[in-house]
Order: sequence, then C-alpha cells, then structure tokens
Amino acid sequence: MFLVDDDASVRRALARLIKSAGHQVQTFASAQEFLGSADGVPEQAGCLVLDVRMPGLTGIDLQRELQSRNCPLPIV
Repeated sequence: MFLVDDDASVRRALARLIKSAGHQVQTFASAQEFLGSADGVPEQAGCLVLDVRMPGLTGIDLQRELQSRNCPLPIV
C-alpha cells in the first residue's frame, strides 16, 4: 500500500493504522516524491491512499498522471 500526504502527522497516523491492520505501507510527503521513487508506478498489487489537497502537484494531478501512464493502481 502507498500513502501520499503532505502532513507528516497524518502520514504517521495513517501508516500506523494501516500497519495495525497487517498491511505494509510506503509513505511519501508529496506526489513528486511518489513519482520520483523506484515504486512510483508500481507493478505489484496494492492501492494508493492519496491526499487531494497538496502544494505543488495535487492529488488530482497525480491521479491524472497515473492514468496517462496506464497505471492500474486503485486510488482512495
């Protein structure tokens, strides 16, 4: 599972919640960081928990970019 949120306290809290449910999670502070990571467009199964309002590239912008790359990753 992937989590993108610019608020550090929200990222930590959601990551703890996701881990407590038995899932692995990778966190990112921005859409740019997610896209720039080796796992930016993952091939493995998972989903993306995405903040809509972020400075710079917004969550909606990231969703559009992933769609343009034909990334099948579900987004919450």
